[in-house]
Amino acid sequence: MKKWQKIAGVISFGLIGALLAYSISEIEIAYLWYDIICDANRGFWDAQPYFIALECLAVSLYFIALALFICLWRKGGKR
Repeated sequence: MKKWQKIAGVISFGLIGALLAYSISEIEIAYLWYDIICDANRGFWDAQPYFIALECLAVSLYFIALALFICLWRKGGKR
């Protein structure tokens, strides 16, 4: 990999990680931390396991992509 590709990859993974953490916190704040259960927000409480599953899936996919990037980084220009 060229130096600019490594720098761009590190910056993009940093941004993606920060946005992922921000979106997970916003989902938890907006949907999962409300203690009031009424008919208006009953659907959010019923969908809570799906939100948690999506968060786990997003985090695991992020780490898989990061591991693949590290493998590509270590391989470098070898053919």
